[in-house]
Amino acid sequence: MIKLKSVYQEYIWGGSKIHELLHKDTGTLPRVAESWEVSTHPAGKSIVENGAFRGKTLNEYFDQIGWGTAGRYAARNHQLPILIKYIDAKENLSIQVHPNDKYARKHEGDNGKNEMWFVLAADEGAFIYLGFSRDVTKEEIKRRIADNTLEEVLNRVEVKPNEAFYIPAGTVHAIGAGCLICEVQQTSNVTYRIYDYGRTDENGNPRELHVKKALDVLDYRRTEIADLKRRDTMSMERYIDGMFGRNGKCTLLKYEAEGDLTILLPVSHLTFALVIDGSGKLYAGDSEEAFERGDTWMIHGRATRVSGKCKVLFVAI
Repeated sequence: MIKLKSVYQEYIWGGSKIHELLHKDTGTLPRVAESWEVSTHPAGKSIVENGAFRGKTLNEYFDQIGWGTAGRYAARNHQLPILIKYIDAKENLSIQVHPNDKYARKHEGDNGKNEMWFVLAADEGAFIYLGFSRDVTKEEIKRRIADNTLEEVLNRVEVKPNEAFYIPAGTVHAIGAGCLICEVQQTSNVTYRIYDYGRTDENGNPRELHVKKALDVLDYRRTEIADLKRRDTMSMERYIDGMFGRNGKCTLLKYEAEGDLTILLPVSHLTFALVIDGSGKLYAGDSEEAFERGDTWMIHGRATRVSGKCKVLFVAI
């Protein structure tokens, strides 16, 4: 089992919950917006914290042992198919959209981005925007961006801990202030900001928007929230042939243990265990490792059991 070190991203809307609630050692950073827990993306690569590869990036680890151990997608592309991060929204994130693979590869040289959110904590009244509340047109959205009325046609969804949401590429969305979320996404760093509440950067300049590209990729149909919302679990179907392991899915499951608990996960190439509360031990085959809140572990194959008093998110690919 491989323990992974986080990569922190400091954006203007970030806060302190990643340190306070997840016990992450964020050093002297005044705010942390994102903690990348599992990443082989060039914008932030996870670091191995134990064993013979301690101090190496996760990319260097797979360079040595073979990318094929992570599945066909990894073997072909020399990167994992997913990126897992924590997101702390002290302020509203921009209203945004992600492109699909075809558009992103043509225009950005990167993957598209389908993603899942799992709500870890939410202040009273915290919400997300997820899709349009009715069918709209490209012309209407272009006008609403210009006259600052875009929010009037978005689904505003109040959120609670343990709720999970699926956000397909092309779906307009935003995380609202007061949310702490675990995001499982395709390996990509492409975001098109549509609306940013008139915010400026640290130099007083308006933050860049990407309206033209956003209008190209938006799904203008009404979004049915019930189709995208679950509790305690979520699966993301594959969008690239062979992307998500043997069963064609990336599956997220939350387990809570008080004592010994058997873990039932799909057959997979890799399993990631993200400890969101408590402490205990993780078992996989003949191996066992002690863990505590904030830890992230990678297992070749499946985890089989946890013990202790803890809450753990498992992501299997």
